[in-house]
Amino acid sequence: MRKLFILFLFLPVFCLAQDAETFIQQGNTKAGVKDNKGAIAAYTKAIALAPGNAKIYFYRANAYANLSDYKLAIADFSKSISIDPSANNMFSYYYRGNANNGNGAYADAVADYTKALTFEPKNAELFQYRANAKSNMKDYAGAIEDFTRAIAFNPKNPALFMYRGVAKANINDNKGAIADYDLAAKLDPGNADLIFYRANSKGNMGDYRAAIADYTRAIGLNRKNTDAVFYRGNAYANLKEYPLAIADYKTTIALEPKKANVYKYLANALANNGDNKAALAYFSELIKGDPKNAALYQYSGLVKVNLNDKVGAIEDFDKSIELDGDNSDVFQNRGDAKFSMKLYADAMDDVDHAIELDENNSFAYVTRGNIHLKMNDTLAAIADLNKAIALNQRNDYPYAIRGDIKAMQKNFSAALADYNTAVELNPGNPDNFLKRGNARLRNGDRPGALNDFKRVGESNSKDTSMYVRLGQSMIKGKFYAESLAMFDGLVKKEPQNANFLVQRGAAKENLGNVLDAMVDYNAALKIDTGLVEAYQNRGSGKIKLKDYEGALKDLNTAIKKRENDDEAYFVRASVKMALKDYEGAVDDYNSTLFINLDNVKAFAARAYAKSFIPDAERMVDDFNYALMLEPKNEDIYNLWGDAEINLKNYNAALKNYNQAIALNPKAPLSFFKRGTVKILMNNDKAGACTDFTAAAAMGSREAKESLATYCK
Repeated sequence: MRKLFILFLFLPVFCLAQDAETFIQQGNTKAGVKDNKGAIAAYTKAIALAPGNAKIYFYRANAYANLSDYKLAIADFSKSISIDPSANNMFSYYYRGNANNGNGAYADAVADYTKALTFEPKNAELFQYRANAKSNMKDYAGAIEDFTRAIAFNPKNPALFMYRGVAKANINDNKGAIADYDLAAKLDPGNADLIFYRANSKGNMGDYRAAIADYTRAIGLNRKNTDAVFYRGNAYANLKEYPLAIADYKTTIALEPKKANVYKYLANALANNGDNKAALAYFSELIKGDPKNAALYQYSGLVKVNLNDKVGAIEDFDKSIELDGDNSDVFQNRGDAKFSMKLYADAMDDVDHAIELDENNSFAYVTRGNIHLKMNDTLAAIADLNKAIALNQRNDYPYAIRGDIKAMQKNFSAALADYNTAVELNPGNPDNFLKRGNARLRNGDRPGALNDFKRVGESNSKDTSMYVRLGQSMIKGKFYAESLAMFDGLVKKEPQNANFLVQRGAAKENLGNVLDAMVDYNAALKIDTGLVEAYQNRGSGKIKLKDYEGALKDLNTAIKKRENDDEAYFVRASVKMALKDYEGAVDDYNSTLFINLDNVKAFAARAYAKSFIPDAERMVDDFNYALMLEPKNEDIYNLWGDAEINLKNYNAALKNYNQAIALNPKAPLSFFKRGTVKILMNNDKAGACTDFTAAAAMGSREAKESLATYCK
């Protein structure tokens, strides 16, 4: 919002002593040719001769204000008002409001305009200027109300619609803002600022094409509007049209080399265009031409971060700090790089210094929150993330990280609230959808989870690791058919992507098509002989094919390549279970939990293994702990039922299968298991057949076989 400050000199002639009138006329003449200092001198002489005349102070106040000497202007307006506080001196209140506005005393300005309005309650300009002062106070609702009242008195003034639109945009009512900009554009179609503001609101609503059209029009009306070029580049980047974004960023640099953040966005666009090396070469060339430009080293460092050259990045950040040691952002960037290298103490020093330099650096608080999280200080982490959000409520990242913490604390409803905000703020970030999908899954919202997972699959992201996490989440959610369809499409797009092949194989394996899954795992290993997930999954497939020796070989290879991978130990435990080496299986489950104490399925599987030893007391402890972590997981109850069958505790088994069915009445396996225990109990054949029928209707092959055996 611009600070509107317009002073008008109404200079009537008064009947005073001849000498005072002469000086007033001299002052008016000088003010008329913008010789404000000369005017002040003349008015001062007039005041000496007629100190009780309110209008002379008013005139001199205007001259001071035109020189931006607002304090002296306010003093003279106040003196004029003290002499004549009546309606006849309304303009002293009005213009003192302008001077207070120019001096940053917005509350005083509002009070002056309010007083002036008591004398002229239908003055549209007074409502307009009071609205401006309220906007400067961030009282956008009050500003909108005043602009609306001004429009009622002057509906042909395009500025009123334009600035009401700006106020609406500031409360995120971009739809309402665009409606106002459209009205203003009808009245003033050649206003470049108006078209620029409208473009901003369209961009905020995610309508990047329409935003680009308006930015282009604004640039046509004002070739020097660097912001329009810069923001058009951002819109192109949001559409992933990186070559066009890069062109706009370079044009911005040519027009305004010191433009804040332009090098950062250029570096990101170059990186997202798939050529970080070209980005690095570009900045290296700029550095040769301007070796004392601290910003160039900063963004060269950011490119090196993208190239995973953290050491080189830190060297660039060091150089940037050497040239400009007061840049909070560079300390935060260096802290981020050190954080990614697990140099947590050094990273903490950098972000602490970044905050000392700029207590409003929201990104520094996010980084510090992440460091606290790695150091297991969740209270401090949340405090920093809350501060980051308070400073910048439009950044999705701190909401996502805070959601992660709440998910870790098993507070999935609270986590969902944060993930929902993250998605709303940045719907183009697929990682937010993946996190929300996982939270929805843990909260029992399977349709919502699947919808989020599909959004990730359709994102066209270049982050392969995210697709790996997506595949794992879909398998955990038992969305096998949907996962197969998704990764089949991805493999067709990128047939040499080993990770996509592994995820497709996992879906096939869980759908019972183990041989086809093995084809995918083998193909993945031909492409990437070091891919741990391929060895893990192939080992799992070999278990189902009863090739236990081959499974152990693959899983041992996976563990050798990545010793801290809990999944490999977990799958190897399954081999030992198949070989009836229950003590060995428990050892591998222990290793799994040593690496990842939140591995719910490992607690449940270890409990099941203990039912064979048998160790009933510790079995119960493990199942209870697994349910504490995931109380709505029917698989845990099903496995507990199986364990109770091993211990011949059929009533306890039945109770667990009942609970599994209550949690998910559409799971055929639970009905099949309950039918089986009823057969074992030998007292409810009719109930068993009812369960087998239900399971068979849901597609269970085993249930159909049991129907044929027990329910003829």
